[in-house]
Amino acid sequence: MLRKLILAILITTLLIGTASAATLYVGSTAKYKTIQSAVNAASDGDTIKVASGTYNEYVSISGKFINVYGTGYPKMNGFRVTQGGAVINGFNIQKNGVDFQGAGNNNTVRNNYFYNCGVSITGLTCSQNTIMNNQITNGTVTLCETWDNVVKGNTITKARIGLYIYEGATCPTITGNTFSYCDIGVKLPAVPPGMIGNKYIGNRINIKIADY
Repeated sequence: MLRKLILAILITTLLIGTASAATLYVGSTAKYKTIQSAVNAASDGDTIKVASGTYNEYVSISGKFINVYGTGYPKMNGFRVTQGGAVINGFNIQKNGVDFQGAGNNNTVRNNYFYNCGVSITGLTCSQNTIMNNQITNGTVTLCETWDNVVKGNTITKARIGLYIYEGATCPTITGNTFSYCDIGVKLPAVPPGMIGNKYIGNRINIKIADY
């Protein structure tokens, strides 16, 4: 009897958790016309789906953990995430980039196009992040005071520094990336064992060990 009661409580808890996660839609014919308005209305665990188009927004995410997905690579300025976290997937980002400052753990930036901007992750509370399968032109992936990050499968081209890891940050997995025609492909305090399988094409310096 006790076992059945515990099972019933667990099932009820799972159903409540599933039901509480909502999907919010952004687009010209959707309920939300801007990404920011959907973010403001979202709660922890919600998913925001953004239709293709141009959104002149630098979106702020603060104090909540949400998923933001683009359909057809909508164009926008970027995201700034503080005191929360996010999965950001499928955008064409052309101005401000994606900036995590003191956000939570396990953020993901995946399958985006960046032009003249990049990804920056800063803060001791913001670790175990994944930056994966992005195309970055004239922009940098910057990691500062954050640890246990994964940078995988990205193509970074025509940047001053493709991947910049500051002292105090760790990135045990750097694999499957292509750094091309950069002034410096990768700048970091030391080469980790998990830095394997990367390609370097036409860079002035492929890997530079920084003297901090």
